[in-house]
Amino acid sequence: MARRPRRTHVLIDWNSELHALRGATSSESVDVARRVLKSVCRQVGKSLLQSAPDENFFLFLRAYHGWRRGFEPTPNRAALEAARVFDPDADEGGGLNEYSAHPRRVIVRELEFGDRLLGARDERLCGQRRDHHLPSTLQTDRAGILGEKMVDTALVSDLLYLAVEDDDSWLIVVGQDADLVPGILTAEGLLQGTGRRVVYLARGGLKNSNPKMAELVWQRMN
Repeated sequence: MARRPRRTHVLIDWNSELHALRGATSSESVDVARRVLKSVCRQVGKSLLQSAPDENFFLFLRAYHGWRRGFEPTPNRAALEAARVFDPDADEGGGLNEYSAHPRRVIVRELEFGDRLLGARDERLCGQRRDHHLPSTLQTDRAGILGEKMVDTALVSDLLYLAVEDDDSWLIVVGQDADLVPGILTAEGLLQGTGRRVVYLARGGLKNSNPKMAELVWQRMN
């Protein structure tokens, strides 16, 4: 009897991936969102199959970014929502699994946004549609510079929530920010003795990080 594909949660620092994409003329375009999503799915799939060649995987993606100014979705969020459709001109299919380079072995099942926290209560949902916990994740500071707020902590909060789940899922963080390392190390501690895994898929590794966490970092090159 074939073994069921392993559930794998992929938590994406979207800003990091946008910056890594060479030749992007506008980060707010649907084309750019599709290119980033394709790159992430293929890098994750390649790393998983290299690490566990005898397994298949279901990918559940969560993207973290400054998705809202106040309660309103940003153009970047609208672009990624539209990118859930791989090819709008496809006669059939064209959904998320088209982003996988190995669609029968690494199956992309879902894409959600990190402004709705996994562990927060539904009564805390806000906005006109009551569909998010975190408004104003994109803000202008006193100097007039636009920046993200609460994004790294949202990713780490969801990572730790998933780490205490009683299942056999693997956890993958995609990004490049060393600020995420404490959460990854804590998640590893929570998973000790369970047979589950947490890894950081980082571009070229992580500089100035704990040298003893080398096996937690899967290096990749875009």
